[in-house]
Formats: sequence, C-alpha cells, structure tokens
Amino acid sequence: CSSDLIMDNSSVNDIIVGGLDQVLPMEKAQKEILQRVDIIIQQSVEEGNPGIAATALKSLMGVSRMSGLASAKFIYTFQFSWKNFPQSKHQTFENYVMDELGIGKTTVKRYFRVWEMLVSGDIPKEYCEKLKLHPIKSLIPMANLKAQGFEIDDKDWLRFSNAPDVATVNKIVREIKGVEPKKGSLQIELDVDGTIYAWKNSKRYYVGYLKVDDNDSVVQAAIVRLIGDGKVMEKE
Repeated sequence: CSSDLIMDNSSVNDIIVGGLDQVLPMEKAQKEILQRVDIIIQQSVEEGNPGIAATALKSLMGVSRMSGLASAKFIYTFQFSWKNFPQSKHQTFENYVMDELGIGKTTVKRYFRVWEMLVSGDIPKEYCEKLKLHPIKSLIPMANLKAQGFEIDDKDWLRFSNAPDVATVNKIVREIKGVEPKKGSLQIELDVDGTIYAWKNSKRYYVGYLKVDDNDSVVQAAIVRLIGDGKVMEKE
C-alpha cells in the first residue's frame, strides 16, 4: 500500500477514524477500523519502521469508545509482530511502547489480553461479535478472568455479551470466581487511569493513585506486586 497513508497527521486520523464523520452503524465502522490495523502493521513491518505503527496507535488512543477495541487489536498485533523489527534485537516491545507512547506495562497487558480473548476461539461466534461492541471497560475484567484460568462456559459468555454495564460484568466475574462480597465488606478497585477507590455499603471513597503508565521498571514491578494478589480488583 502507499506510504502516504499514515505518514502525516491528517492521514493518520483518516485511517483511524475512517467513516466517523458519516452516520454509520457502529458495527460497520468498527469492522472498517479493525481491518485498517492489519494494513498499518503490514506496512510498518515491510518498511522496518515501528514508528509508523506507533504514530497510528498514538492517534487511536485519543479516539472515543470504539478506539478501545481497535487499540487492543493494535497492541496485540503490534506485539506479535515485534520480532520482525530491527529494534527488537535491543529493546522489548513493552519498553518501546512506554518510550514512544507513554503506555505502561499494566495497560499493555490489559489490552493484549482483551484481543487475545476475542481471537482465542473459546467464545461462541455470535457472543464474540456482541462482545466486540462492548466498551473496553467491560472487556478487560472478562479478559483478566480468562487469563487467570477460570472456566467460562457458553452460558457465561452469553451473560457477558448481554451485560449492560461494567457493574454487571464485575458481578458475573465475582459469581464465576465464587466470591460474592459480604454485605458491608470493604472492596478495593483500581481504575484504568490508576485511581484507587474503596467501596463499602454501596458508597465509593477515593483512596489514592498508582502511576500505571510510569515507564520506570521499579514502579511497574511495585504495581504488579500490589495488584497481583487479587485483593485489588482491576476495574476498567
């Protein structure tokens, strides 16, 4: 494909946004964006220039709701293709993304897991297509659950696909884990931006903030240790 597709900002926005300036069904717009991801990754690999993909992904991260799913596919395919870039010989994909895009390892892991879940073949096709219409906030708890090895049957995928919001998704996740919160119990949640909230008796309290996109390896290791024991629920 032509190199002028994504080399300037206006072209990048055309590729990422696609038909957003037209009145199109969400399904058609999403499919068009996801198809364009493969074109961008292919061109980036052919030219040996990860900056092409990084520039497009940077633009995509600022787009609205549908960008979440496209970003998940971008991160998944970008990381899968990383070995084809000369930079891979001296730099990890995670470090490159942190340096170029300011996206921390925790966020990369979350988005990677989402697309990995959707292409795993473990979800019945009709439910998978419905899940692609969900916001990334709803998909990440499902992907984390799957990555943790919990068994999710077709009935559960149906429930996830019909879940109207993140609260419902988190309720289903707790049921699958067999962990129902006790009445009046304290629950801790980590939001996508690193904000920590505590919940008790249906009331939310602000606790603090974790720098989830900090590119310092020590900070990232500390965050993984803090949330890795399951006491903090990642709420995206």
